[in-house]
Amino acid sequence: MNAKEKVISMLDMLSDEQLEGLCMFIGSVLEIPNEETLAAMAETEDMIKNPQNYKSYNNVDTMFREILNEV
Repeated sequence: MNAKEKVISMLDMLSDEQLEGLCMFIGSVLEIPNEETLAAMAETEDMIKNPQNYKSYNNVDTMFREILNEV
């Protein structure tokens, strides 16, 4: 029995509720990130490659003071 046949055999044993849950899971795994997520991922990669171009903090209190003063 090949992998596809094994999966079909397993699916036949699931209830409708279990199949719905499996569909939701598979859908979330296959979901393509939206533009905002792709941009955030690209920015993160750039931050890792070029840390000198980004502000960093050694103290969380200092970070929050600075962030709150920008608002």
